[in-house]
Amino acid sequence: MVENISKEDVFEKLFNAYNYGNLGLFIGAGFSKALTDEALGWFALIKEVCNVTQLKMPEEEELIGLSMPELATLLCKQLAEKNYKNDYSEAKNKFKEEICLLANWLPKEEKIVSCRKQFDQIEPSWLVTTNYDLVLEAILTGKSKSLGPTDYLSAPRGIIPIYHLHGVRNDPESIIIAQEDYVPLFRPTEYRQSKLAMTIRESTTLVLGYGLGDVNVLSAVDWSKNVYTKGDGYPSEIIQALWSKTPRELPYRDETGNLIIEIDSIDEFLENLSSYIKNARKLYDKKLEELEAIVEDLNKKEEEKIQEFISNQEFRLQLLKMLPQFEYHMISPYIEFLLVCINKVWIKAREDNGFLSYDEYINILLDILVQYDYHKMPPRLFQIMAEGLNRVLQYIGEYTGDKSKGKAHEATKTWFKRKASIPHDTKVQLISYAEKYELTFLKNKLKVSIPVV
Repeated sequence: MVENISKEDVFEKLFNAYNYGNLGLFIGAGFSKALTDEALGWFALIKEVCNVTQLKMPEEEELIGLSMPELATLLCKQLAEKNYKNDYSEAKNKFKEEICLLANWLPKEEKIVSCRKQFDQIEPSWLVTTNYDLVLEAILTGKSKSLGPTDYLSAPRGIIPIYHLHGVRNDPESIIIAQEDYVPLFRPTEYRQSKLAMTIRESTTLVLGYGLGDVNVLSAVDWSKNVYTKGDGYPSEIIQALWSKTPRELPYRDETGNLIIEIDSIDEFLENLSSYIKNARKLYDKKLEELEAIVEDLNKKEEEKIQEFISNQEFRLQLLKMLPQFEYHMISPYIEFLLVCINKVWIKAREDNGFLSYDEYINILLDILVQYDYHKMPPRLFQIMAEGLNRVLQYIGEYTGDKSKGKAHEATKTWFKRKASIPHDTKVQLISYAEKYELTFLKNKLKVSIPVV
């Protein structure tokens, strides 16, 4: 089935990752080319080294089937034979030094200023690049830490790590260019390969100015997708902003499942993305303000709100729907407010002629148990639900119309009407908890309602 994806859907995914704090950028040569007039791609850079060192570049037909690392290795051998008495190691060092000198390009001031504004809005958690240049460092002066291939992908709080996967131009020894430079990357426990795969898996990765053609990058992407396949509720996606002269109107997925949005300008794309994040953040902040007002009401535990929670199921369900989206902001005051409400209902239920309050009590608990996924339910809330149910179930009859003395008739009807709606996993966990802590009424009432699997 073809997935219908809009540009807004792509930007929303990127915003969700920004908001979660796990948006990363994978930057390729196309990014540097967009910001400077001098930047060269990998092939052009190797060709320019040939010119500087007066090496013979293979003819077009000789390049067929030849990878860039194989081409670099071939040229280093030629340089060794020509100038270094067949000392391949010395020649390769010279080749890398020339690459570092040639890659000394930086954006003009106006480009730095405009791009920095965009990055300030996008706030990536990390940057990985196959570029040797220091273009990103120029943009993010004072806000980034430059890392080479032998460094750990780590940075101080508030500082963006820029990890140069193939080396960085201010350290010629770090440059990965020849075929044998790649061999260590594929060792089973090699840090760079493992870290790259884990970083991609734990993030939403925006690929910019890069074609995902490098073999070790492709390997890391494949590993991230196929070794660790279980989702953990955080935003995780590979989104490639792919340059094209005539970009498609709508985004799409490629054969490996990566999300592709075609663009004809990196500058314009970054501007559009930063504007979207800015506007989406405003809307999110407005929701947070509204939420803070609700949380303040919950914290006040005003009688009017308590009564509304007890008697108005729609109000209870509205609060429940908000919990997954704002769990970290809301769950603690929600639980404290819930305790006040159910304890108030329980006190009324224990008074003379208070049987209708048992029905209010069990309805509140069932609303939560039915609507709140057990796997996401905080343990304290689960504990309150289990012990609350055990408390009320001792007053529930054995069948719908049970009108035995001492039983809450309306609550009994509600229990038999709604207990089947409690998700199977939740029932299993409630029974397990009831057996462990000897919650007899909960264990017995639920065991007869749960099907044997």
